[in-house]
Amino acid sequence: MPPATDPAGLRESLTECLVDSGHLRSRAVIDAFRTTDRHRFLPGVDLEAAYKEDAVPIKHDESGEMISCISAPSIVATQLEQLGAQPGHKVLEAGAATGYNAALMSKIVSPGGQVWTLDVDQDLVAGASRNLARAGIGNATATLADGAAGLPEHAPYDRIIFTVGAGDVPVKILDQLAPGGRLVLPMRIRGSISRSFAFERDSNAWKTVSCEMATFIPLRKGVCDDIYTLVPLAGEGDVRLETFSEQDVDRDALAFALDTPSTKVYTGVKFRAGSAWEWLYLYLACVLPNGLSRLPGRRPGFTPHFGWGSMAALEGGSLAYLTVREGEDGEGRFWEIGVIGHGPAGSGLAERVVNEIRAWDATGGNDVPAPGFRMAVGDARDRLTATDPRFTVDKHYSRLVVDWARKG
Repeated sequence: MPPATDPAGLRESLTECLVDSGHLRSRAVIDAFRTTDRHRFLPGVDLEAAYKEDAVPIKHDESGEMISCISAPSIVATQLEQLGAQPGHKVLEAGAATGYNAALMSKIVSPGGQVWTLDVDQDLVAGASRNLARAGIGNATATLADGAAGLPEHAPYDRIIFTVGAGDVPVKILDQLAPGGRLVLPMRIRGSISRSFAFERDSNAWKTVSCEMATFIPLRKGVCDDIYTLVPLAGEGDVRLETFSEQDVDRDALAFALDTPSTKVYTGVKFRAGSAWEWLYLYLACVLPNGLSRLPGRRPGFTPHFGWGSMAALEGGSLAYLTVREGEDGEGRFWEIGVIGHGPAGSGLAERVVNEIRAWDATGGNDVPAPGFRMAVGDARDRLTATDPRFTVDKHYSRLVVDWARKG
């Protein structure tokens, strides 16, 4: 085996790590990773950095915000496994970035398949085209177009994949999917909580054949843009708050929320090593009016539940974020979930979040099977219902229903 410091060794090491972690499972996707040089799609980036388990930014806007990147290898692998592309398939990708993803898919659909990858920035399209040409990829084409509008002139497609985040289902895409086709779409549910869905038609609605936790850079410059506003919080440190257009909040007041007195409440709900946060996040995103928002950063007195920051519930100019306290009992080490509220309504909001966390835990928490998802657009939305209306998420074009399992 080549040493892990040259391209071949780094490529092999990355592939084996993704196989061992379970992100890579199917032979075609494994082979594509094993034979595609990631560093060749990142000119100017350090060789070892190109193969690390991390996203690599490739473009920023005038404020310094990242607007395009090559996703972390595990995310790329997860989505390609969700896609399930086969030899001979026609694939449409929204979000060309460097062309790396298109190169992987071009190998998966060979022989006889074709990939079209779209982006809204000419410089990204040009860069992806150069990278694909240098890699000798002849069945993948980078095109300047709005991914949310698709590329109808080459439709229908057997598979459509978005490697950018959407706030809703881009309905124009659905008509470009072939019968029996599959759409992989990272979609925000409410607030910052999003998942990568693999949708297939199910009569007049859509079912999910796969659903994974994932967050992507949002769509830009098109018919289904997902606009969010980053609110820097006043005071020491670099804490910022993600807010979105559907959230009814006072962003000016939220900027000063952490400067107000706090209320801390603990839930009695204990997480152990390896406990998954994703389903609690999803539950809170559904039952809280403004969902959950990411609150990354550090500052004195800010005690989030993770090193990167926390997730926060919002109400007007108030917020309530998740925290933990560590302990040990007869079952071993645990982290008890708590909530810290700030702002005029911070105390009441913290109590509400605590009560919802307790309700989630009482109905099974992480001990029940993962929920299922159904989606509909157009007139079919009215026929898509949930037992508990709190788990019906209505958007401009679509309705998403979350079907929760319950203990007992």
